[in-house]
Amino acid sequence: MSRLFRIAIDGPAASGKSTTAKLLAKKLGFGYIDSGAMYRAVTLKCLEQGVQVTNDAKVKQTANSAQIRFPSLGKVELDGQDVSDAIRTSRIVQNISPIASNPGVRATLANQQRALARANDPAWRGFLFKQSTQVRGVVMDGRDIGTVILPDAELKVFIVADARVRAQRRFDELASKNALGEGETVDAIAKDLAARDEADRTRAVSPLKKAEDAVELDTSDKTIDEQVAAIEQMVYDRL
Repeated sequence: MSRLFRIAIDGPAASGKSTTAKLLAKKLGFGYIDSGAMYRAVTLKCLEQGVQVTNDAKVKQTANSAQIRFPSLGKVELDGQDVSDAIRTSRIVQNISPIASNPGVRATLANQQRALARANDPAWRGFLFKQSTQVRGVVMDGRDIGTVILPDAELKVFIVADARVRAQRRFDELASKNALGEGETVDAIAKDLAARDEADRTRAVSPLKKAEDAVELDTSDKTIDEQVAAIEQMVYDRL
């Protein structure tokens, strides 16, 4: 007996959802799709090709031509090139909002994300539940996974965290990858995140919001391992 189990994880930037989603997918043997990385990849392609991020038509064309893959856990490829680190810089954060709110881009990437969730890749080995059911599936994180992309997901989690905690996490992440901009501080990052949050919450298309049936998880004082364990238990409870 087998069962498909899809986990939708949403929340604001730097709330810990991507790291948690990756580790959760690894622990459960599920596939992992970082929807935010797809928007970041389109942003990177626009910047590299000199496309103005506010030019909706050109940005949509760029998104349509972008070949985005997740060859392994935590890795992102754009047009055959590994961009896993390149999409995590401050330059991307500062330019992504117009792209993330572009209806054409969202429609294009939404279709890709749904297709990836249906792929049921053989590499997603899953796990055996109660010695009778092989559970296979996918973990996808973003801003509108539970509300728009996978509204019928078996489990929806909305992750939140204190704004200052999120800024410090992003600062530490950039510092660990030597990706901090000149003179960049936690305060500057906090300001960028606040602007991104406001843009995400108020955009006309697929705004950031908690699905009615999502479980809220505050990660302000939780380690990554604790976050993963909490959601893993939710999976077993749903099963």
